[in-house]
Amino acid sequence: MRTLASKRERLVLGIILITYLVLGTLYAVKTPIWQVPDEPAHYNYVRYIVENRSLPELVQGDFPAEWLSVLKMFKFEGMSIDRVKYESHQPPLYYLLAAPVYWLAAALGLQVPLVLRLFSLVIGAFALWFSYRLVRSIFPDEPLLALGTAGFMATLPMHLTMAMGINNDVLVELILALVVGQVVQKKFSEWTWKRALLLGILLGLALLTKLQAYVAVVIILAALVWDAVTAGKTPGERSSGKLIGLACIIFGVALIIVLPWLVRNARVYGITDILAQKRQAEVASGQLTTSAYIKQIGLKAYALAFAKTTFTSFWGQFGWMGVVLHPRFYYAAGLLSGLAGVGFILLLVRQIKKHTPVDTLTRRGLFILLVWGIATLLGYLWYNTQFVQFQGRYLFPAIVPLGLAFTLGFRELFRGKQNVPLAAVGGVVLVLIVDGIIGKNLKLFSTVMCAVTAPLLILGKRLENRLPGIVLAAVNLLFAVFSLYCLFAYIVPELSI
Repeated sequence: MRTLASKRERLVLGIILITYLVLGTLYAVKTPIWQVPDEPAHYNYVRYIVENRSLPELVQGDFPAEWLSVLKMFKFEGMSIDRVKYESHQPPLYYLLAAPVYWLAAALGLQVPLVLRLFSLVIGAFALWFSYRLVRSIFPDEPLLALGTAGFMATLPMHLTMAMGINNDVLVELILALVVGQVVQKKFSEWTWKRALLLGILLGLALLTKLQAYVAVVIILAALVWDAVTAGKTPGERSSGKLIGLACIIFGVALIIVLPWLVRNARVYGITDILAQKRQAEVASGQLTTSAYIKQIGLKAYALAFAKTTFTSFWGQFGWMGVVLHPRFYYAAGLLSGLAGVGFILLLVRQIKKHTPVDTLTRRGLFILLVWGIATLLGYLWYNTQFVQFQGRYLFPAIVPLGLAFTLGFRELFRGKQNVPLAAVGGVVLVLIVDGIIGKNLKLFSTVMCAVTAPLLILGKRLENRLPGIVLAAVNLLFAVFSLYCLFAYIVPELSI
């Protein structure tokens, strides 16, 4: 990092990490087993490696749709999950790392699924730490942004659910945080061959983790393009030869690391299906396709369902998407998101109007984070062109840029004049009242909630002037309490027998 953290900052970060571990452990222990999306299939992948000392092959019958529906209906209680193996095509890194943990837990007579959940949770702690570090390196003089991003990651209910589940999702976050952390910390002139070698190793590990981690390729290419453009404008820096050399090392090393798995896949699935995507589509043919769903309900209804379910499942839609919170919680999440969005727009306007100079590395880092977020979103949209997968958790590989955007936006609300945020809140209240009168169905809770936001914004600004960071801390504390409420009021009672 370009700026060392103070004792207070380290203390706050420690509190965030402890909060994450406590909340995550509660989720791991209290969430009924197999009640995290796809958990049985991921578990069976690890078990296969331990029992057979080889990687599994995805075959017909590994996605038993009818049996899976029965399992969900009876909440997996006392029922076999042996047939649920549809994740067998996944890149192997998470499962290879989890296999010794599985073996040791079984040898000690421990509850293997719980131990594997805690293993994932520990990976998530490292992901949180390195995510904090990369944001800190982009904004060396504004530690609140790194702490706010880490706090968002540590307390978001749905993120906690996935971070402690038996799956490779959280390893994607760790690998991407490591990749981006390497990319954003150095100027072009400071790149060395050793650093390129390290980045190549990390890229290779990303390619062995999950297809969603392949966004790392886009991130690295974006960084190289940025450096090619900007280095040419800097006296004394020649970009083309060095950049080509760096790219060859990075992608060459990554290819060497991933090649054995690709060769194995070519033998198992065929040379034209080295990522097993064709086989996966054949095995999962029972899944509802996007084209079929649009024919059923129409494009407009599809778009509305996509937007609504993506939002609700980003914040919290638990089990196998079957545990939905009361609409009021999603209204509150929408209000917070809207306020953060207003703040983020105000920040952009202020930067444009004042032409505030931005450090070169910070500007480069923000560009890379933007590419990270857009590439992840495009991947999510592409996946949903094939199958109906309205699951906001698929955006978690970009949890860092999303958390930073939320933190930046929320902080901006309390830095300058509050005319625009108050006007926006007032406009929403007015629309709700008018709509309620015309439709004779006044949404009292939403209207009151929005109206109360105005004095809270004013109070928050006064507190923020005296204690910078207090509002973000209050928001993260609110999220932590919300996570506990989701666990004990929804997840435990609705997913238990």
